[in-house]
Amino acid sequence: MKRRIKSGAAMAGAAVIAGLGLTAGPAQAEGEFETEFMAGGCASGYVCGWQDTDYDGDKLVNWRVGGVGTTYEIGRSGDNAISSISNESSRALRLYANDGATGAYFCLGAGADVRNLSGLEPSRNNWIESIRVVSAC
Repeated sequence: MKRRIKSGAAMAGAAVIAGLGLTAGPAQAEGEFETEFMAGGCASGYVCGWQDTDYDGDKLVNWRVGGVGTTYEIGRSGDNAISSISNESSRALRLYANDGATGAYFCLGAGADVRNLSGLEPSRNNWIESIRVVSAC
C-alpha cells in the first residue's frame, strides 16, 4: 500500500513493467514543499528494495535515482536478497542479475512497485545485483 505525506495535490499516473504486463498506479507529487513517501516508506525520486515481500524487513536499497546511464551496485549485504522493490522515480530502471549491470535483466517502469518478486514469471526473488537507469523500458 502506498502512503503519502503531502501538502499539495497529486496526479495519478500509470506505470508498466516492460515485458511483464504488470501495471502500477503511482502518484506524482505537485507542490514545492511536498514530501511523498510511497510503498514501504520509499521517498519520491528513489528506488528502494527490501529483504522481504510486501516492502518489509531490512531496506537493502535506498538509492536516489540519477540520470540515464547511472548504475547502482547493490553491494554485498543486498546482492541476491531483494524480495520487493519500489521505483518511486520518474525514470525507467533495468534490474540486473549480475554486478556491473550485466547479464539477464528485467525493466521496471517509472513509478512501478513489485511487492513480491517471486510472483513474477520467471521469479526474480533474491535475484537483483545491480540497477541501471535507462531512457525507456
